[in-house]
Amino acid sequence: MLDAQPDPAVAMVGPDHLAGGVLRSLSRNFRGQFSWGVVRTLFLGVISLGALPLIVWSRELAHYISLERQQLWHLAEWLRLQSANPEAAALPGEAEKIRSRNTLSTVSLVWLVAVAVFVVTQVWSSGSPKDVLLASTYGARSPMSPSFRADLFLAWVIGLSIAYGVHWLAVQLHAADVARFVRRLNQVTQWEGVAPLTPPRLGIGAQPLWMMAAFAMLLGGVFWGLPMMLAGAVQRRYISRTSGRLRVEAAQAVREILMLKRPAMRVPTFIRPAILCRVERCRAPIPPLANFCARCGARAGTVMSDVA
Repeated sequence: MLDAQPDPAVAMVGPDHLAGGVLRSLSRNFRGQFSWGVVRTLFLGVISLGALPLIVWSRELAHYISLERQQLWHLAEWLRLQSANPEAAALPGEAEKIRSRNTLSTVSLVWLVAVAVFVVTQVWSSGSPKDVLLASTYGARSPMSPSFRADLFLAWVIGLSIAYGVHWLAVQLHAADVARFVRRLNQVTQWEGVAPLTPPRLGIGAQPLWMMAAFAMLLGGVFWGLPMMLAGAVQRRYISRTSGRLRVEAAQAVREILMLKRPAMRVPTFIRPAILCRVERCRAPIPPLANFCARCGARAGTVMSDVA
């Protein structure tokens, strides 16, 4: 009995609550949120003379950037606590640099407001505001109309094109910020023996359905439709696909690091040492739970054998 080998048991290290919170945060699905589809963009863009999508997209992009920065900061903080790599200490600071570019959003919205004020004041001062507005916007394909105003049409087209171009640039610069953070993050994950994450890549936004809608608007003389569709396509692609794939890869990296850092430990089963009878002439082994010696009847003592 004394030479029997113990059966191994498995004991796990205590749970990592921060890692659990990071995984729950990264598992959130934002597909279809904080962006519009092509049909909604086309419909609401046309009936609002191009103003509504830009107003809504600017607000939703800022909200999403705030959520994404929070997720990446928690990921960076967890890695800082887990990794011995010196680069891990700088990751939370890199995550804090991911912020919405309020200057660009302000520029696009101010430009939109300036165009709207100019068009409204010029149309209102004309003799027939409704006719001038329609003739100088969607009726511009008939420039022979007496109500057509070339200056209003150019202000409308150029102003909206610049505003949507600035918004497109804001999405691209945010993706570049996240890509820079991911490259710093990969230095730590690769050092930990985990596959690197894929930095975001957007392209210009030339998606088939969006380009079909843009082509239809160009045929109708709505030339600002192309930058609007490009801006909507990159925002939709980044939030629903690119950023979602990044979160999946980040969650997988967290799981792999947990498996490497917190493995199961094999702990031998506890064996109580044999107790011998305290009577010198007896010295018979006494079972662990017995109070008296079965051979001589003496009370069990505390003398143990030298062999466990």
